[in-house]
Amino acid sequence: MKTPIRYSIFPSNPEAHLFEVRCTVADPDPAGQKFSLPTWIPGSYLIREFAKNVVRIRAQSGRKMWPLVKLDKNTWQVAPTDGPVTVTLEVYAWDHSVRGAHLDTTHAFFNGPSVFLKVEGREDDPCEIEILPPRGARYRGWRIATAMKRKCAKSYCFGTYHAANYDELIDHPVEIGTFTLATFKAAGVPHDIAITGRHRADMERLCRDLKVLCETQIRFFGEPAPMERYVFLVTAVGDGYGGLEHRASTACSARATSCLERASRKSRAATAPSSGCALTSTSIPGT
Repeated sequence: MKTPIRYSIFPSNPEAHLFEVRCTVADPDPAGQKFSLPTWIPGSYLIREFAKNVVRIRAQSGRKMWPLVKLDKNTWQVAPTDGPVTVTLEVYAWDHSVRGAHLDTTHAFFNGPSVFLKVEGREDDPCEIEILPPRGARYRGWRIATAMKRKCAKSYCFGTYHAANYDELIDHPVEIGTFTLATFKAAGVPHDIAITGRHRADMERLCRDLKVLCETQIRFFGEPAPMERYVFLVTAVGDGYGGLEHRASTACSARATSCLERASRKSRAATAPSSGCALTSTSIPGT
């Protein structure tokens, strides 16, 4: 059995929008292990240059700091070592889109390609990820929404998650904060809706409408569904929109001036459900 690549991610300074991310390899390449950050993200077909947000990077082997050189815009190499090596990144997270990472005192959101180093030559190895809470009493109510599988974590809680390989690791976005949560089943598969930001969503109707849509899609492509559960990660914003689909989740943003607001108003005015979505929003502080 392969030793997993171990990661941890810690919102070290929400006020400064900084994550601390670690990647530990138990048996690195004896010629000097290479690490890189992708320049792309699954489902989005442009060069993204996530390495530009790396503020600091360092390597450690045992108790010693270890030499680390930058080979190109997004690749680093650690000097040869006989023992495990850990590379630590400090990542600036102030991307309001569904493609990158965002962190402030109201919530945290990240996509794997923007924070998790790829261990060159070890892309098929299993991965374990410890998601840590920020320090401070103001963050005690924060929880986690993601489709990533849990290992040593309770539902919606901080702890250890796992992925079969690097491709799976970076295909599960994560939302952290005090989001509104609702759950329904479609074709027997649990579906979560996590909404971040101030909103006036009719959660009961939202679940009812999405259940119909999801079951129609699942039956169209053929049962059983290809995932054990599915998560909608929604950010309610005053202006803007976007969406990015993943293997078992969708990250999207919705604005109050869109058809979503009109549908919600119609829902409140009528006694019978209509075909629109039931989400309205105002802007989130800090976004």
